[in-house]
Amino acid sequence: MELPVVACALVSVIALPIFAADWSNWRGPDGLGVSADKGFPLEWSRSKNVAWTTPVPGKGSSSPVVAGDRVYVTAQTEDTGMHVMALDRKSGAVVWDREVAKGKAKAHQFHNMATPTVVADPRHVWALFGTGDLACADRDGRIVWQRQLGKEYGAYNANHGYGSSPMLLDGRLYVAWMHQGPSYLLAVDASTGKDVWKKDRDHGAKDEAKDSYSSPLFLRSGGRREVVLAGAGAVDAYDPATGVQRWSAKGFEVPHPYGRTIAGATAGEGLVIAVASGFQNRGRTVALRAGGEGDVTTSHRAWTFDKFSPDCPTPVIHRGLLFTIRDDGMASCVDLKTGEAHWQERLFTENVKVSPVAADGRIYFTSGQGNCAVVKAAAKFEVLARNERGEETLSTPALSNGRIYLRTVAGVACIAQK
Repeated sequence: MELPVVACALVSVIALPIFAADWSNWRGPDGLGVSADKGFPLEWSRSKNVAWTTPVPGKGSSSPVVAGDRVYVTAQTEDTGMHVMALDRKSGAVVWDREVAKGKAKAHQFHNMATPTVVADPRHVWALFGTGDLACADRDGRIVWQRQLGKEYGAYNANHGYGSSPMLLDGRLYVAWMHQGPSYLLAVDASTGKDVWKKDRDHGAKDEAKDSYSSPLFLRSGGRREVVLAGAGAVDAYDPATGVQRWSAKGFEVPHPYGRTIAGATAGEGLVIAVASGFQNRGRTVALRAGGEGDVTTSHRAWTFDKFSPDCPTPVIHRGLLFTIRDDGMASCVDLKTGEAHWQERLFTENVKVSPVAADGRIYFTSGQGNCAVVKAAAKFEVLARNERGEETLSTPALSNGRIYLRTVAGVACIAQK
């Protein structure tokens, strides 16, 4: 489909402000799953404390993001069209719906090409689809630039289809491409779409262990910033400007043939937390001290937690504690300093693929049925509320300015205290 192209010279993304309350990419600021805002609702249902609900034509597992006065989400329609939608933040009204491309590739039955979450600022949105179609649109839905990474660097070849989301920092877009083929981390100039650097990534993993569906995150520690990426048996940190690898930790192999990485890394309070695949409950969670150089596999390992590690959901750190949830609904609270479990409790009997998020001393755990258990971020287990929606979802909620944005099969819902 031919779309208008705006001259790149007219676009400037480096100096644009990000609203303090924005949740502009997957898992919010720096990809860590934590909002600094307060005033989020504790209780809701399909009708209670719902500000608006907007149907989304087509399907997708991507999460909503919030930037400026817009909410963005992607979907794929039955005719394989890959769409980016912009919704009004206050009312949920559809501002525009842009088809970026058409196509499909191999994917698990749970999802399709609209699994990666977009990244946005108040003037632009950047979308990546499972086919490798990568595009930038302005706030009016006009395409600024567009690429096809599969054609440029080789089609994606992972057993369950592409699932990583792009991230944006200082005018550069970071894209992870880890599969049973040439894997890499790519930095793209967000205003022009041109490569800034490309770092090949191969730690010797075999077969499905090469596959990773995790996304990059930004680590700020000791006055420096790093792009951290987990998968294929290792965790690596790169200089955001040059792509130079600063440190690497190996040893994330698992004793079964399905050792792919789904849960992403997270970070906080001087630690990077990474998960070796928890499939069949054989995985483990590892804490690495930040600030290393070179091979930190042994030197910077703080602790290893072997019980109830997740497979799909990415953990979250809040108030000195690490919170995880396994795909079968078993949640854990782990002491960030020692790696010891404070509690392990079953929150759901239904399937869980959604990553928990945190704000204001609360952890929001969401099940595959769109039901949410709000748990106190404390060493003592306490469920503050249980909220039932009964709508299938694989999408992580967005937390912004006291509102929670949920994406389910029914569409996007804005949860707000009334």
